[in-house]
Amino acid sequence: MVKVSTLISLLLMLLSCSPKERWEKQDLHSDHTIFSIHKLAPHADFFAFESESLAQKNMPESSRNYISLNGNWKFHWTASPKDRVKNFYKVEIDDSSWDDILVPANWEVEGYGHPIYLDERYPFTTTWPEAPQDYNPVGTYRHIFSIPEAWKEKQIILHFAGAKSAMYLYINGQFAGYSQGSKTPAEFDVSALVKPGENLISIQMYRWSDASYLESQDMLRMSGIEREVFLYAKPQVSMVDLQVHADLDSLYHDGEFRLQAAIENRSDQDALRQVEVRLSQGETILFTEKHSLEVPAGGIGGITSETLLKQVNLWSAETPHLYQMSIQISDPSHPESKQYIHKKIGFRTVEIRKSQLLVNGKAIAIKGVDRHETDPHTGHVVSRASMEKDISLMKQYNINAVRSSHYPNHSYWYDLCDKYGLYVIDEANIESHPLALEEDTQLGNEMSWLPAHLDRVERMYYRDRNHPSIIIWSLGNEAGEGELFRSLYQWLKGVDPTRAVQYEPAGREDYTDIFCPMYPRPETLVQYAENQPKKPAIMIEYAHAMGNSVGNLQDYWDIIDRYPELQGGFIWDWVDQALEYKDEDGKPYLAYGHDYHPDLPTDGNFLNNGLVDPYRNPHPHLYEVKKVYQPVVFHWNHESATLEIKSKNIFAPLQDLDLHWILLKNGYKVQEGTVKDLHIKPDFSELFKLNLIPFKTAKEYVLRARLITNKPVGLLEEGHELAFEQFILQDYTPPELRGGTGTPLVLQEEGEQILIQNDYTQLAIHSTTGEILSWKYRDQLITEEPIRPNFWRAPTDNDLGNGMHEWAEIWKQTTEELESTLVQAPALSDSGIDFALEYKLPEEIASLRVSYTLSNEGALSVDYHFQSLHDSLPNIPRLGMFLTLPKQFTETAWYGRGPHFTYWDRKLAGKIGIHKGLIEDQFHRYSRPQETGNKTDIRWMQVSSETLQLTVHPADNQLLNGSVWPFPTSELDYVEGKDGGKSASGLVPVSTRHGAEIRTGKTVQWNIDHLQMGVGGDTSWGRPVHKEYSIQPGEYRYSFKIVPGSRN
Repeated sequence: MVKVSTLISLLLMLLSCSPKERWEKQDLHSDHTIFSIHKLAPHADFFAFESESLAQKNMPESSRNYISLNGNWKFHWTASPKDRVKNFYKVEIDDSSWDDILVPANWEVEGYGHPIYLDERYPFTTTWPEAPQDYNPVGTYRHIFSIPEAWKEKQIILHFAGAKSAMYLYINGQFAGYSQGSKTPAEFDVSALVKPGENLISIQMYRWSDASYLESQDMLRMSGIEREVFLYAKPQVSMVDLQVHADLDSLYHDGEFRLQAAIENRSDQDALRQVEVRLSQGETILFTEKHSLEVPAGGIGGITSETLLKQVNLWSAETPHLYQMSIQISDPSHPESKQYIHKKIGFRTVEIRKSQLLVNGKAIAIKGVDRHETDPHTGHVVSRASMEKDISLMKQYNINAVRSSHYPNHSYWYDLCDKYGLYVIDEANIESHPLALEEDTQLGNEMSWLPAHLDRVERMYYRDRNHPSIIIWSLGNEAGEGELFRSLYQWLKGVDPTRAVQYEPAGREDYTDIFCPMYPRPETLVQYAENQPKKPAIMIEYAHAMGNSVGNLQDYWDIIDRYPELQGGFIWDWVDQALEYKDEDGKPYLAYGHDYHPDLPTDGNFLNNGLVDPYRNPHPHLYEVKKVYQPVVFHWNHESATLEIKSKNIFAPLQDLDLHWILLKNGYKVQEGTVKDLHIKPDFSELFKLNLIPFKTAKEYVLRARLITNKPVGLLEEGHELAFEQFILQDYTPPELRGGTGTPLVLQEEGEQILIQNDYTQLAIHSTTGEILSWKYRDQLITEEPIRPNFWRAPTDNDLGNGMHEWAEIWKQTTEELESTLVQAPALSDSGIDFALEYKLPEEIASLRVSYTLSNEGALSVDYHFQSLHDSLPNIPRLGMFLTLPKQFTETAWYGRGPHFTYWDRKLAGKIGIHKGLIEDQFHRYSRPQETGNKTDIRWMQVSSETLQLTVHPADNQLLNGSVWPFPTSELDYVEGKDGGKSASGLVPVSTRHGAEIRTGKTVQWNIDHLQMGVGGDTSWGRPVHKEYSIQPGEYRYSFKIVPGSRN
């Protein structure tokens, strides 16, 4: 192993020493064997401050040894390399006519070229492995910066935190270096090229290069300087790298600390330095050690500090305890000149034993998400505030792990994960998905590509290796198999045996420590777990969260909780990757697909798969994630009237929490209680006796228990709900809706309509079709449209992915084309006036009879009886009916699950109770319009105007589904986009409609459904909704009653 690593390092060094004539030809970006020239070796992320106080604040921009180069630069862009500025680096050229561009920024966000979105294709056409020649935009930057006189004798480093794709760098007209690898720092020693006073930096950057073959991640394809640029100065004798080992002893009690630090002497004389290492927690100093180090001229010296700390506080996602490591470097001959370095460290171990991933000796459950770096306004340029928002939301929604998909994230993100507690998979910036699709094109056995791959792994490892939050390294994503990746695995395990290394394409091979499948079926997990697995299984991607989705999440976790070798997974993904564009009227919308580039193939909105939208507003499915991921199990024992609370934590007690419980009778609170200051040990349970009031018959009683923070805890505010559960203690009984005091109803025929009326109500139906033509209550209009059967829903993204718009088209056709006939003329009965309709469905695929009864007080009872008649019919998206109401209906309330939207396979997070809202808020604007707003387990639902209120109740023992929108279904329905809606990958259809374009306010559609199929939760490109949440063809009956009433 050592010999292999040495040879690879030597090869990298040789490749970095290319002759000067190659630089001047500027063709390096088409040679995959050359990926850096004059780039400094990677090292840990740290900054040496000139004072202890500055080091404690850890804000490099406050140091006099730091100069930010962020801001406006001169910029020239051209679509073709042949038109680029050839002499861009010369000091004397006039760039006054060039544009200004912000650094950092993506060119495409700033109006230079277009973002491109493709999933499984490269965004260019060329012969592999050449970089494209005809259309390959080139951006040229120039910027004047000043070097202070005080830096004259120091080493000056130019730092690019991230730039894409290939960069040629010049300083004051002199070649300074070349870089590829867009997601790890590129540093250059420019000491010999700069001077005190003004200096010129010149950069020419290619949008695509041979590096682009390794950066084909599933995200918007953009380019430019994406992270900060700065200069920093160091003394001639300074620290160049440090590595912290903060492990635990075999009993997981004591902390084994070891620091290895390298100090370089760039001067021509030997140097004596004193190095003091200190460990502290708060104000308590736990360890101090001083070293006296002789560093030879032009050489490197090193120190090692080691100690054993008794009974350390362990780092985990539940208990992110950090210690302060401080390093002071001083020159005895100049005691006033000191360097101070502060780093936070955490003590923890990572192991794999008995087919389980262990942290601190205990098997953990990964309740994770995959996260891209994205911002709706700035693209791939992500602010610290945005990162802080992300981690705050993740902690609020019980997420404990994040994968840096599919590249090393900004280093500040890892600081946040260390501080607040998230387990991290750090993933190398490697994805050659289009080449990996075919065995004969994948790079896994193309060993000439090994140095380029290894450079990316090395730079990730050396920058990030001191973060306790990183428990797993990933070799990349969807880049194929082969010996190349086995070599990467061996290198990483050689330099870091303290972490797991994973790689999804390796499957069960020996170059991944974890079986980390993508989107396995639930039964596949069971099969793996029941066949003596040798490795833990952690789904690297699952529960594809595209659009209205994340169904059957609890079903996955029921399986995970059953088998010790199954340890969770990462939901794809955290945030929708969309940019905000504006239409002709200046109205913002979230762009996707052909919005970015109308003339190129696209994969549509397939990159909008988030639990939150680009602005970090939660999608409705995030609430289900919070519920399924909650670290608590509740159990109610009816016999003893006790509530059991079991902690699923394995490190931290459940504390700083109060138990709040309420008892609801038919949705209204009748009793409540609080247990203050819970303290439940990890993996322990406690019982709480609740003295509930006696229950009345024919009333539903629901017990809801909540754990609420009683003070701020980390990122959680006081009053935050950590977990909840609800128990139906006595089932719902539909009310007996007795007839009112209205006068007897009168029948009257007028031409083609039949009037049924009294002093309360007036109902007009067509004398042939039987459909409602008008319905009024106390002279107020309810509707002038029929109550129509509905078998269709606007396809969700998951529906489109499995072709529902094609395989279920018969049900859309049925909804639009069914014809009714009055088969039972209105006639007086004990309940009022009865009449019935039968519907003719296309091709006579089913029979449908709907019977109505209008009571004297104006209530309308509906009985729906459906029977499919063909054996080969597809599943039915929806079984129900809908009313079209005037826009004066503006409010709604319901007794069921809420307040957010729930579906058959995604309703555990919906709280059973009475919920209210404006109708204009009863839908969610996904980037592409689709089914939205459903409410499940409805006991009653109301829609109201200022003067009129309509209440629907189930008239049998079956609870309802329902929704109400300020628009018809057509505003949500799928419309084919360009090229017949075909995407470049063929995975999903492409539309051109946007959520921002949904027009509201003309009418109100009230859906009163028996069933709606689930939203699905496996993938968005083929798998249907699980059978148990599907509507199979067959016989169905349901009944409901709509009761109008005046509002007081």
